[in-house]
Amino acid sequence: MDVFQQMKLNSTVLSNRILMAPVKTGFATAEGEVTYNHEEYYRRRAEGGAAGIIVEPLYIDIRGKEHPKQIGISSYQHVEGLSRLANAIHEGGSMAIAHLNHGGRAANPKLSGNPPEAPSVVECKSKGTTPVEMTVERIEKVVLGFAGSARRALEAGFDIIEIQFGLGYLIAQFLSPRTNLRKDAYGGAWQNRYRFAREVLAAVREEIGPEPALIARISAAEQVEGGLGIEDAIELAKFLEDNGISAVHVVSGSICDSPPWYFQHMRLPAGKNLEWANLIKKEVNLPVIVAGRMGDPGEIRNAIGDEIVDAVALGRPLIADPDLPLKMKENRDEDVIQCGACLQGCLVSVKSGAGIKCIINPEVGNESGKLKKTGISKTVVVVGGGPGGIQAAWTASQRGHKVVLFDKGELGGAFNLSYLPPGKGMMKRPLSSLVHRIKQSSVDLRLSTEASIDNVLAEHPDTVIIATGARPIKLKIPGLNDSLSGVDVLTGRKIPGNQVLIIGGGMVGLECAEFLANRGHAVTVTEIFGDVARDMEQITKKLTMAGLNRLGVKILTRTEVSRFEGKTAFIKKEHVENRLGEFDSVVVAVGTSPVDDYVSPLREMGINVVIIGDAKKPGQISNAVTDGYEAAVAI
Repeated sequence: MDVFQQMKLNSTVLSNRILMAPVKTGFATAEGEVTYNHEEYYRRRAEGGAAGIIVEPLYIDIRGKEHPKQIGISSYQHVEGLSRLANAIHEGGSMAIAHLNHGGRAANPKLSGNPPEAPSVVECKSKGTTPVEMTVERIEKVVLGFAGSARRALEAGFDIIEIQFGLGYLIAQFLSPRTNLRKDAYGGAWQNRYRFAREVLAAVREEIGPEPALIARISAAEQVEGGLGIEDAIELAKFLEDNGISAVHVVSGSICDSPPWYFQHMRLPAGKNLEWANLIKKEVNLPVIVAGRMGDPGEIRNAIGDEIVDAVALGRPLIADPDLPLKMKENRDEDVIQCGACLQGCLVSVKSGAGIKCIINPEVGNESGKLKKTGISKTVVVVGGGPGGIQAAWTASQRGHKVVLFDKGELGGAFNLSYLPPGKGMMKRPLSSLVHRIKQSSVDLRLSTEASIDNVLAEHPDTVIIATGARPIKLKIPGLNDSLSGVDVLTGRKIPGNQVLIIGGGMVGLECAEFLANRGHAVTVTEIFGDVARDMEQITKKLTMAGLNRLGVKILTRTEVSRFEGKTAFIKKEHVENRLGEFDSVVVAVGTSPVDDYVSPLREMGINVVIIGDAKKPGQISNAVTDGYEAAVAI
């Protein structure tokens, strides 16, 4: 079976086996209405060649709403905007698929003014909320809500409907004996726990008729003690097949109980969703779709070609590179910009209320401002080949400028450190993708070349973009005569002794701590603030802290290293000094300071200079990439 072979769901024909999975964007109005950003964002993904676009979760009832800026389908006021959205997807060349959901105990009570509702009073740990038990009357209303929403989706022009039966949301909460503790007709034996699902399917089919294709999204395993597992998923798939479902869409995890699996964090073992989906495929005659870190073109080809599954659904990979399907169709797999599953843009930005972003695709959320060719080609010199410099150079070249990039080291800059800490190996994928793209571009790469003032001036630049990054801050602590940096540790440039003290409990400090502890070093971390990893995404932080605890790393907060006497470190805690212990090596990881040595000399010569990324202000990869993009667009 080929990736670009058609797939038929009822009477709807999908042009290939790649779909877009539902990912929250945070673009909607407070009333749940579609915005222009939605239209352009989904149009762009459709133009990239995905056969079907499964839009982000649409709430079917206000009490099931998760995010303040989530799209609604709970009333007819939403239909006009949803119609524009479906049209945009069709104009881009894809089928439009509506994803219907009720959050249940995972819903946000502030958005409805009511506590979350669920089959039983079981806390949603990841959100810290406790639901009320649904009355039979509310159950009946929600069943009708699914049916009415399905009808509205078709009226808005959607081709296929997907219903959320997994990921720990409302229907799954009824299915699981862990979250369904009811004693009435909706609880107890499996036949009763399936009652709500059966009623939803029957009501939807009665409302929309037998023909429109219905997809069910299910969790292969919730990955929580007492939760639903693969055997339950197989039985659920058989039930769905018997009750008119056209395909099953396999994921894993629970929004309330296992967020790392829900979000498919990069630290998790690879390939589990695909393995589970294949087990399900062997037991049913339905097409099986799989999602979850399936963005590598080779993996996609193998999964479809070997008939492990019938189709793949890509969320974050199509955020990072909307053209992934087209590139694969043109046999340009190596040109795909691959996702690293870091969650920094797609999750952190949405949770903050800023709307979806991507650390390696600065056009996300700004699809309407497509790159335009410049009217006047200029000469642009970029100093520094880190992520910001690469993005600036590539964007400027795409716009038609002549671009020269100087880098005295290795392309990628500090990005080369991103995949070295434990559990972050996937970050090499986006780095390699960006490096490949810039090497294939028209940019004149001057690698292993010091960008002296004379070298820069020799190019007669109209604009110089400074992307020289930052250097580690060195601390002046009495008695500390020699210390290592995070770069020293992660690259193996210097090998610490057995007993290691790390000063600084931010992301770099903790990554170094886990890196060294995995190699048998005894590690102590000190942090002057009351908490560590304040610059880490929360799921990453939780997994990292669990690893550090398992490895026996000692972490001291509100602690300042005051002085050293030989190998002995002394600390101050609440203004009281104490002896901490003896250490063979000290790693200082308290941040970085900008390297902007070229700026003043060039500006004094009247050169237009733009500073980006860490050279302007130390931050995340996404900050540097966005800076580079904006600097190039402004030329």
